[in-house]
Amino acid sequence: MMVFLSRVLLTLLLHHLTGVAVGEVSVKRVVVPEYVDRGDNVELGCHWEVPNNKLYSLKWYLNDREIFRYMPEENPSIEVHPLPGVNVNIELSTVDRLVLNNVQLSSSGKYKCEVIAESPLFLTADKSDPMTVVQIPKEKPRIYGRQDEYHIGDTAHLTCVSAMSSPPAELTWFINDKQAPEEYTIDMNTSHSEHGLTETRKGLKFRVTREHFHNGAMNLKCTAKISSLYYKTQQHSVDGQLTYNVPAMESRDILALSGSSSSLGVGQQQQHQQLVVVVALAVVMEMVMTSMLEYIPS
Repeated sequence: MMVFLSRVLLTLLLHHLTGVAVGEVSVKRVVVPEYVDRGDNVELGCHWEVPNNKLYSLKWYLNDREIFRYMPEENPSIEVHPLPGVNVNIELSTVDRLVLNNVQLSSSGKYKCEVIAESPLFLTADKSDPMTVVQIPKEKPRIYGRQDEYHIGDTAHLTCVSAMSSPPAELTWFINDKQAPEEYTIDMNTSHSEHGLTETRKGLKFRVTREHFHNGAMNLKCTAKISSLYYKTQQHSVDGQLTYNVPAMESRDILALSGSSSSLGVGQQQQHQQLVVVVALAVVMEMVMTSMLEYIPS
């Protein structure tokens, strides 16, 4: 604060003594790409103005750590401060541009250009913008836990796994092109590689009902998205068996009734067969009523 006030007072004094206005130092804009691919060569730009073009120094910072300095009165005029993952191309970098070779994930961050005018005031201005280095996969996400067919009453349980990437992919499940309800999805642990990449996982688990089938089929889809840079899908289409899985206990009861008829007379066998039919119909009706209740709002 004291330095700033002293500069202001000195500016006012010069203006008072000479009657000449002291021009402003400004950085009009910086050109920093928002996203770049890992391994690319990148050019950053700085558009600045100083009074009478009397520049004392121009510096570039990454996350407030100096990486490049240009001082026209020095020899050599360019000085580089190495940082991990930041490879400045000295031959191509100038007072107006900074060239980085083979950018890495650690090259991500806020890039700031700072200009300082010549003495006596050494007025300063700066401007910054962020840059993110990404590694985008070419592969689609993978789906595990597939089944060839589902019956009403089955439990579908699948897992979607993204390819390794940076930043991590965002996974979304769809059932017949509609986003799966939140209560169907399961957030799972992510995996990280030694190179800074991330593999994400998301589960899908729900009880299969008649409403999940369209024209006898069910389509399950997982999408992986990274901002506007990457969007890929993996689908799993299955045939639906619109039959009910009869509970094991009820199945055994029907078989027991059916098997015991062999030791009865003709009239008793007819009555027994009728009883078997009635029991089977009762089981089916119970299953149908259960299914209908799923459509009644709670």
